[in-house]
Formats: sequence, C-alpha cells, structure tokens
Amino acid sequence: MRSFLRNMSFIIPFLLLSCAPKADVEGLKKTVDDFNAASIDAMTTNNVEKVITYYTDDATQLPNNGEAVKGKENIKAEMEKMMQAGIKMKDVSFTSVEVNAAGEIGYEIGNYNMTMEVAPMVEVKDNGKYVAIFKKQQDGSWKVYAEIWNTNTPLPAMEPPKQMKKK
Repeated sequence: MRSFLRNMSFIIPFLLLSCAPKADVEGLKKTVDDFNAASIDAMTTNNVEKVITYYTDDATQLPNNGEAVKGKENIKAEMEKMMQAGIKMKDVSFTSVEVNAAGEIGYEIGNYNMTMEVAPMVEVKDNGKYVAIFKKQQDGSWKVYAEIWNTNTPLPAMEPPKQMKKK
C-alpha cells in the first residue's frame, strides 16, 4: 500500500502538469513581431490607429520618467500627445531578447534603439530595455496588458551645489 501511495505521489503531479493547456508561444511570437512593427510605424508616421488595436481595454503603460497610464483610450491619448510635442522619430528598432508564455499570459523582454529629431533640428539618440506582458483573449489573439520601458542613457551630469560663503 505504501509503495502504491508513493508511486501515486509522483504520477499525479505529472498527470496534472501534462493536462495543463499548452501555451501558444509561436502565436505570441508572431503577435510580438506584428506589434513591434506597428509600434515602429506609429512612431515614425505619427499614426497610432493600428498599434492601439494591440492593447487590451484595461492595459497599463509604465513609461520612463512618467506616471502610469491606465486604459486603452488613455494610452492612445498619451501617444498622440507625445507625437504632437514636436519630436520626429527618424529611426526606431526593437529587438526581442526573450518571448515566452505560460497558459494565458505571455511576455516579451527586449531592447530598443531610436533616433529622434527635436526642434530645432537637434538629433537625439536613445537606447534602453522594455518588458511587455501579453494576455490571451477569448478569440485566441494576444494583446498587450502591461508594458514598461527605461532608457539606458544616463541623465546629464549635474554640477555640484556651490558652497555658501560664510559671512
């Protein structure tokens, strides 16, 4: 009886894990590639209509040096606001480092490089890293549920405060 219970203690977890739904990693990888292409297009053409379709209605963006943006419509408004600020994206690339999924949740870890033109004609280069969390939808598609990015570019050096003179 003990050997039966011991064997079952190994077999039951194996059976439970083998019955778990398999993640659609290949479908997620395709979505990530399409999302990144749509993001590049949006950033270089100032048109967010295509890229915004990749977000869930309750998505959250956690931008570098900014407040969290909650909800697809608010994310769209923030994207449009950034595009109207006079910054022209000249070159943008995203490189996926890792894409994986477990069940209904997937993620992408990656790096970005971009060159932008800031009025009056000053070119600024930036590079950094990001994480995007995707949720599988009822129709089988993957959509961005949350994303965060940070620059690798250091802040400009600040001068140390000047000592106050004693009187």
